[in-house]
Amino acid sequence: MTSAAEEWVPRRNVLWGSFNGLAYVPRLPPTAYTLLLHMMTEQEPGGLVVATHDELAHGLAMERGMISRAMPHLVAARLVTVVRRGRFQLHPMIAAFNDPREQQRAIKALPKGMRLDVGDFEDEYERRFQLHLDEKARKAEAKAKGNVTPITKPPRLKRVH
Repeated sequence: MTSAAEEWVPRRNVLWGSFNGLAYVPRLPPTAYTLLLHMMTEQEPGGLVVATHDELAHGLAMERGMISRAMPHLVAARLVTVVRRGRFQLHPMIAAFNDPREQQRAIKALPKGMRLDVGDFEDEYERRFQLHLDEKARKAEAKAKGNVTPITKPPRLKRVH
């Protein structure tokens, strides 16, 4: 008879990570921490997370809006970079890699200003998040004044018979 531990098989390759970067995580809302930990479990080697907000929300049994409100906190803390829709990059200091040398190379390649262990990470998070809030308020004000440029769809080509 085998035990459950002996029968356990990982669902994918086991990755390596030194998560010392988590020591530099500022005070975040609980939902942001939950999202970060979920993204860390869903990452590919090197820290790429391929998932839309809907997929992340489904994986956490949350509403999509909660993900949309938590993500700016992770971006402001420099823990996550939005690559494009449905693609997020975890910071190399918290990402998992195939081996430790890959992580060391990725961290060495970071510009000094992007390292989590340089400067006051808490102040930097608060500064970046305030910039996000200011931009959000500016856009809302422009929309209220009607100064928003409408998005126009490109004209459709007519079908030739």
